[in-house]
Amino acid sequence: MKGLPEPKSCADLPDNPEYEVPRFVKEVLTSLPYLTYKESFSPLIKDFEVCRSAIIEKHYGQAEKLIAYVADLGESFSVGNLAKEDLTETGIPCVIYGELFTTYGETILQIESHTNKTESMVLSKKGDLLFPSSTTVDAMSLIAPSVINVDGVILGGDMFGIHINHNYNAQYLSYYFNHIAKRQLAKYAKGSTIIHLHYTDIKKAKLSLPYLEEQNRMAKCLVILDDKIKVENSLLNLLNSQKAYLLCQMFI
Repeated sequence: MKGLPEPKSCADLPDNPEYEVPRFVKEVLTSLPYLTYKESFSPLIKDFEVCRSAIIEKHYGQAEKLIAYVADLGESFSVGNLAKEDLTETGIPCVIYGELFTTYGETILQIESHTNKTESMVLSKKGDLLFPSSTTVDAMSLIAPSVINVDGVILGGDMFGIHINHNYNAQYLSYYFNHIAKRQLAKYAKGSTIIHLHYTDIKKAKLSLPYLEEQNRMAKCLVILDDKIKVENSLLNLLNSQKAYLLCQMFI
């Protein structure tokens, strides 16, 4: 590839993509290799995600397992009433149930929303597993729990949580429910137009889980892979910003 060198990481790109405006068309064309390179990132990220699912399933199939019930995992809890209208620019960090679908994946590390509503609110404990309780899509999409690795975050909306005890790895359980037991738990969801899932519906569900040592080992591996996916997504966002900027300059 001629022109600019291929970026290897986010560090190879400028902190601010809105650098000096190119004076000539040639300067814009010189930057086009970035745009070509950028097109390979979306499938690359998808490959990482497919690889992650395959790793989870392969490991699960080979691991020795123990029998447990959802009720064995820890103490369940309900959360307060918190809606989008209660969100503010600043305030106490919070997670509302809709963000379990739209904002967060298996792990919550950085909180995106805030609120000033504190009355009758429930705060998170690091390692809590949060389950959305309703959806209008389908039962399978409802099985999308996230482990929150931040203390003191206000939790609200149509969700329930489990304080996972020391006999299980909360991080692994999040991957397990999202990839292995999704179909199993979806059978407990009820409703047609609006589909619901409550803790009382699943607390007696029988689970086949790897032993704790294997849960810990697998969770560590998956967190590293998730970090890699985040880095590639960040780089893709930078390349998209650069593409938008360069295209604008071509039509000035």
